[in-house]
Amino acid sequence: MRIVLVLICLMLLSAPSNGNGLESIEIYLAGYGMSTQPLNQGLSFKGNNVSNEKIHGDPGLGVKIGLFPSFFNGYLGVELESFGQNNSLGFQIEENGTATGKGKSGLVTYSSMVNLILRYPGPYARPYVGIGGGLSNGILHDSDIPGRKDNNIEASSALGYQFFGGIQLVVAANWFVFGEYKYSAANYHWKQLSVNFRSEYLIGGIGYIF
Repeated sequence: MRIVLVLICLMLLSAPSNGNGLESIEIYLAGYGMSTQPLNQGLSFKGNNVSNEKIHGDPGLGVKIGLFPSFFNGYLGVELESFGQNNSLGFQIEENGTATGKGKSGLVTYSSMVNLILRYPGPYARPYVGIGGGLSNGILHDSDIPGRKDNNIEASSALGYQFFGGIQLVVAANWFVFGEYKYSAANYHWKQLSVNFRSEYLIGGIGYIF
């Protein structure tokens, strides 16, 4: 995360100071939809690891703003990204090795990331890979967890990170479509409940180059 922020500062400081500065930076805006596949791991209740947990992810939405300065010849850039979706948690509650009930809850996850991207700036096809970091939020809602005192909406914020790769295809004038695979991670902690949230995403969207 620190490396990404340092590179952003270097890009801004190195940008041309004359009136043509913006012309030397490629800027794009893109929106996308995504399918999600959370990985079942790292859920604990009252400090005890939970077995047989199930996490289901609903489709989500996201938006990106990309900046590629010309002095990197279009190969290296940064991206500001926000994305989110709804998920559901389900797990078995045990005491002394004996099942005593089942817990369930809705979980909205929303993340804002700064990404560092390396790409091939072809005229029509632009494959890319990247890493990112930022703030991720997990919001519990509609909880039904026996033995948990607070079943109201509860939010948790944590540092998150992600790895991704994909390709942009320029289809007409300044428009492009893109597909992407992403792996994202963040650890959320609430009262008596925590989860090391890990998820894979398949993304498809459309963008415009200014």
